[in-house]
Amino acid sequence: MYQSIITDQISEDLERALQVAKEHGYHHVELHNVFGKSVEQCNEEEIKEIQRLMKKYDMQVCSIASTVFFLCPLLEQDQVSLFNPSFYAITGGREEHLAYLKNACKVAKALDCPRIRIFPFRFPDNRAPYYGTEEQMEIIIDSIRPAVQIAEQEGVMLVLENCPYSHLPKGEMTIQVVQRIQSPNLRLLWDPANSYRAYKQNVPPKYLQTPLIDELKNIYPYIDHIHIKDYFYDETLEKPFKHVALSKGDIPFEKLFDYLHQQGYQNAVSLEAETEYDLVIESMEEMNRLVAR
Repeated sequence: MYQSIITDQISEDLERALQVAKEHGYHHVELHNVFGKSVEQCNEEEIKEIQRLMKKYDMQVCSIASTVFFLCPLLEQDQVSLFNPSFYAITGGREEHLAYLKNACKVAKALDCPRIRIFPFRFPDNRAPYYGTEEQMEIIIDSIRPAVQIAEQEGVMLVLENCPYSHLPKGEMTIQVVQRIQSPNLRLLWDPANSYRAYKQNVPPKYLQTPLIDELKNIYPYIDHIHIKDYFYDETLEKPFKHVALSKGDIPFEKLFDYLHQQGYQNAVSLEAETEYDLVIESMEEMNRLVAR
């Protein structure tokens, strides 16, 4: 296993982010916000600039953190909105998102990056999200299949992220898509903090009681990439899930990393701290410790 960080967690300035990552012993990064846009929107000139910077700082890109299918309505009548204006994301319908995915494949191959993140569709503002119904799971799967076909044609891996703002916030929910599509080009991006953060009203009851270590054990064979951040739950706050430095919150990272080490996990654990800069640096150092154990 090796540590990575999403560059915009350090700075919106890509070169500055790479400098800091290198100073803290990181050799891999993940790209999302770059040049004031989401990475799948990059043009030829911008791709060349990323190539130049990666070579200058001797960095490798382990994942293209695209926003494909995030702000894409699952159903025609769905209305979706962005939860955070600093999270750059593409919009439009499925065809627009598939076109961006093709460009993301171009970016990934130019940067010798093996994987691209996709989402299981933002839950809508105007109706209840997926709640364990087979009908809506079929719609999600059928909507993702064309993306997988593109990945197969382009020779890249798609990693489907469990996201609390999506129809499938738990890893035990996203795994159903991977198992049923059964393509070597579709695997899981697991974010344990996202699973912890999931809105309970959006999760079928059978998934609510599974501890994170058990979820990891259940889905581990399908994991290709991992995002890491931490939360502290404080019910007295208006927004009770508070972002904190790594290992200062409620996520049992010692147990999770012990299991990953035991299983011989070989891919990235990528920091997405979502905190102020000082806590990002603290989290980077803690990530170094957890990986080196």
